[in-house]
Amino acid sequence: MFYAIVTLLPGFFLVLWAHDALLRRRIAKTLPKTGAFISVPSAHLHYLEAGADKKSDDRPSVILLHGSSGSSYDMMETLGRKLASHCHVLSFDRPGIAHSRNRISNHAMSDPRRQAEAIYEAVAGLGLKNPIVIGHSWGGAVATAYAMQYGRTLTAALALGAPLYPWRGRGSWYERLTTTPLIGTIFAHTVLTKYGLGRLEPGVRGNFAPEKPLPDYAARTGLGLILRPRPFVANSVYSLRLSAHLADMRRDYKTLNAPLLLLSGDSDQTVSAQIHSERLHGENPNTCLVIWRGAGHMVQHTRVQEIAVIVSRLADGEPVQIGRFIDTYGAPN
Repeated sequence: MFYAIVTLLPGFFLVLWAHDALLRRRIAKTLPKTGAFISVPSAHLHYLEAGADKKSDDRPSVILLHGSSGSSYDMMETLGRKLASHCHVLSFDRPGIAHSRNRISNHAMSDPRRQAEAIYEAVAGLGLKNPIVIGHSWGGAVATAYAMQYGRTLTAALALGAPLYPWRGRGSWYERLTTTPLIGTIFAHTVLTKYGLGRLEPGVRGNFAPEKPLPDYAARTGLGLILRPRPFVANSVYSLRLSAHLADMRRDYKTLNAPLLLLSGDSDQTVSAQIHSERLHGENPNTCLVIWRGAGHMVQHTRVQEIAVIVSRLADGEPVQIGRFIDTYGAPN
């Protein structure tokens, strides 16, 4: 019996692999078109561009950075297209995610400061000066790191629903499994896509809660990109290691001297505004804190008009308004 099982196992896993590969090919056919690429020492980065006719040396370009499991398509779909009516916009796939590839290890790139460095080098390589950097969720940690390291080169950094402090927890089982040598490789190539397709819609609803998801969100934003082994493994490494990096980053929050805006929903069920954005503002009152009542985690889709107003004012040369604001920017509470 044991011999028979051992003999059948390779064929069983071959069938699982072939099915997962087929599902990935089907997903690929539905994905949005790719944009352009730029290489920096640590990564080969993919980005989308909009509002190219608004590009000007006198007006800052806007750099968009997506969150965990997301991509450039997520940030461009709603927010980027809105901003492109007034600004030159670039939306990046963060290093190692979606169409971007790392030129260093995933572990080395798991530090938001290393990702900020890669984005900074790309921005400089494209000849863009004094950008407005906007990051959502994990990308908000990168935007914060960008402000910490390159604050003098910024017009402003906006961190939307960003995790900024360490937390307890071991991460999800599939992230731990995927990053386990050999077993993780087998899982990523034989089971991941089948399992992930069934979890996309519940995950979307959970991230948008208590608000309604963007219609056809998964299809419009190419969410299936994350179900490929390479970006999924990178994303898992980043997720599992972020808390430790934030424990180190937080040591410099009090001395941070850069134009940083922290924007969060008070009903965010993924990244608590009180634990993260409000806490950093409490430690460093020289930042701007905006809290939207009733908003969940996906404010890059549900608070587009509000963000666009802030960006327009910053792009027009208005300095960051320091203080704590509720629902609107510029009316202290």
